Amino acid sequence: MYHGLRLSNGSQFFQIDTLLLTKGFAIILEVKNWNGTLIFEPEFHQVIRIHNEKEEAFHDPISQAEHQSRQLKKWMAIHGFPDIPVEFSVVISSPSTIIKSPSNQNSKKVMHAHRLLTNLNSIKKLHSIERLNEKQIKKMNQTLLKKHVDHDIDVMKFIKVNPDVILTGVHCPKCGSLPMIYHWGKWHCPACKSISSNAHHQAVQDYFLLIKPVITSKEFREFTHVGSLNSATRLLSSMGLLQKGEKSQRVYLKM
Repeated sequence: MYHGLRLSNGSQFFQIDTLLLTKGFAIILEVKNWNGTLIFEPEFHQVIRIHNEKEEAFHDPISQAEHQSRQLKKWMAIHGFPDIPVEFSVVISSPSTIIKSPSNQNSKKVMHAHRLLTNLNSIKKLHSIERLNEKQIKKMNQTLLKKHVDHDIDVMKFIKVNPDVILTGVHCPKCGSLPMIYHWGKWHCPACKSISSNAHHQAVQDYFLLIKPVITSKEFREFTHVGSLNSATRLLSSMGLLQKGEKSQRVYLKM
């Protein structure tokens, strides 16, 4: 099993959350630490999350995993490996999360973590023919590890810009003005008067890209101009980011 693989197919990089390789098939697992109620909308390729009476939209992880499976098949072909089936599943780590879908078409692609073993056994029966021998498995293992590339580019250093000159704050998603004001659980734009509940999402992604791939509640407060530490922690926790550490030592990681 491999975690966080970042590979190149010749024209672009792609990253896989978790990859399980067997003699008969490979499976990509996109693990999400989301709470609340998740509504998968295949027509619009998005997920609506309802949590603490707030509704937010996220990119569809099913489409993301499907794209990764196509990229992996292309990567295997480039490196001369046999064409094996590449399955994919979205795994919701929290057992209390409610999963819904307007149709039933996602029922076999999205599951709680406790259903993963059952799903793997079903896929194993479907692909019972061994397409890779021990030698090929060993070679692919070595190649995957060798071709993995860490994403550690210092963007600011690369473009020769001092981080101190970055204009901090949350941009208005409607007019682009900076900064928005966080008040009573919403982001308010002083320029166009628009209101947003998740405008900080882009600010956090900008921070991950420009500053570093982890952020603390204190750093979030300084970057987004949120006055309350409790509000900062609540906003970060609601984004479904990976978390490490406890209380004041907790950091939020780019997914």
